[in-house]
Amino acid sequence: MKKLIMILCIVFVNVFVAMATPAAINFDNLPDDSKLNQMLVDFGNAYPAIKNPDFQNKNKKSAQLKAAKNLYNYLKKKKNTNYDEKLFQLLAARCLYNYDQIKSSDVTKLFSDIDSAYPEKAEHHWIYGNFLTSAGKTIDGNNELEKYMEMKDYLISNPFLEDYAYCQFMCNTPFNAYYTLTNGGTIPEANVSNQELLRIVKSHIQDSSSKEKYDANQVWHISDLEDDWRYIYSTMLGISFPCKGTWRLQLNEFTESNPAICLLGPNDFSVDGHSVGISVLLMVYPDSIYTSNERERLMAKLKTTKTEKQEISGKTFTKYTFEDPTSYADFRNGQIGYLFEATIDPGKWATVKCEHPAELSSRTEKNNKSEGNQTFYAMKPALNRIQEPMRIFILVDSCNALKDETDQLLEELFSRAVFD
Repeated sequence: MKKLIMILCIVFVNVFVAMATPAAINFDNLPDDSKLNQMLVDFGNAYPAIKNPDFQNKNKKSAQLKAAKNLYNYLKKKKNTNYDEKLFQLLAARCLYNYDQIKSSDVTKLFSDIDSAYPEKAEHHWIYGNFLTSAGKTIDGNNELEKYMEMKDYLISNPFLEDYAYCQFMCNTPFNAYYTLTNGGTIPEANVSNQELLRIVKSHIQDSSSKEKYDANQVWHISDLEDDWRYIYSTMLGISFPCKGTWRLQLNEFTESNPAICLLGPNDFSVDGHSVGISVLLMVYPDSIYTSNERERLMAKLKTTKTEKQEISGKTFTKYTFEDPTSYADFRNGQIGYLFEATIDPGKWATVKCEHPAELSSRTEKNNKSEGNQTFYAMKPALNRIQEPMRIFILVDSCNALKDETDQLLEELFSRAVFD
């Protein structure tokens, strides 16, 4: 039994947006087949009613579903079908899946057969990506849509962009969806063709303020696994920072009198048979709550031996090296560490750069609920970047026995980090 993904808004209203349009198909390439042409007409008339599941009227759609099933079965049995006929079969399969007429594995096998026969073509990635999104496999759906984009390069149609934005929204990246719908801000909101999708996306974006209090799970988010890394990210602060799932992690709330703090504890190191960790502390102060006292308190605790500049994610940080041979004066061979400091002005698309896609079906929220084969997901609003410069401190505490490992770790972390 399939599990369809649905959006559960704050007022518990189901939202469906048109997906998987026939725009992916080149009608000029269809054969002169009178029987097929009539089936395509019937399917075209039925498509608006069955492209998305409507469980309240499921029993009233028998005629439309019959048109989709007739087309699917005809193309399945027909010999020597061309690429665009296969696309129609895949599109019909996607609709039939929505109403339990065929299994998910049938859709996947059809896609795999098409992909094997036409590896140079892109359009089946579009249709299959939409299928995966509607089936709750939002990350996989996003990956297929991105394959289509890479293969089509600049030949991207507006119907595809709407489908891609919808998938981005379903991946819990509303800022990326907004960016896509407005073409990076070059299309005024009034000119966005799908105003309903734009309205839904905007309803899940909230302004943030340095004068408000936010719980840790509002400030910070943890991405799904991406190339063996996870990311601690905050659209509110304009930060994305990598971490490993095995590391100790501590995230704090944010108030007008306290900075946002993220403490990472990389602990995958050993010295002379002893398990030794490194700590990486991020402290973020919006400009309006920062005072020089914070910096002075930090510097007073450190025995600085060197000061230099370092580029991190395209931003210039001041790097302070500190050492203390009297601390960790055992097998660790003395303390060594770094303090990185920078002031980051808000970038125009900071939130877009910091967001990471999430598989909604893997998230367990107390407001999620299931009814039969339907699962309703409660999507939390995303916080917009505080429109102030951010004073960022990164404090790294390690030891001389792990100096090379520390430098190598920081190089890898900083190569993946975003500050904007």
